[in-house]
Parts: sequence; structure tokens; C-alpha cells
Amino acid sequence: MSWKKVPVERTPEEAEAKVRDLRQQIIGKPEGDETEEELEARIPAKEKLARFGKLAAEESDCSSARHNGDLGFFGRGKMQKAFEQAVLSLKVGQISGPVKSDSGYHIILRTK
Repeated sequence: MSWKKVPVERTPEEAEAKVRDLRQQIIGKPEGDETEEELEARIPAKEKLARFGKLAAEESDCSSARHNGDLGFFGRGKMQKAFEQAVLSLKVGQISGPVKSDSGYHIILRTK
């Protein structure tokens, strides 16, 4: 359930598309033969974090929006399995594509 809007007004497809759009707002669009990974690697970590935080505060349906999307430290077994697996698959500083959990769609920026 969304803490911003009850009931949630997006379909799963709309939510996934929104997350893809938000990711693109953070890293931009690749040009020419450039991959998304290469593009993302060029963005300074502080800039990526600032962009992520701004969008999380404005767009997130998660209560972490109040903290610019920062969930703080959490150990194994503390998050839904799909979310935790996505976090652990990311390198520090890397941003995920859409991640589907029982709570909806997410975009994750691993900071530690």
C-alpha cells in the first residue's frame, strides 16, 4: 500500500515503466554505442546520489522518501527476498533496473 495515495492508482505495467523512466532521469540516455553501464559509470557518485535522493523524495511511495530514499543499513533477511537479492547483486554505487517485490516496483542505489 502506498503511504502517499490510497488506493494505489498505477497498474503494475505503469509502475514498472515509471521506475524505468526514473532510472533514466538519474543516469540519462546512452549515446551512440555507449551502454547504460558505461553511462552510469561516468556519473560521479555524489551526483548520482543527489539525483536519486531528489527523485525518491518527490516520487517514492515508500516511507524512505522522507529520507531521500535512504533505507539505512539492513542485514540479510530483513527485506523482501527479491529486494534483498537485487541489493546484493549490485556493486557499491550501482543503480538497479526495475525490481519487483510484493510491495511493488523499486529502483535501488547501493551506497555501501
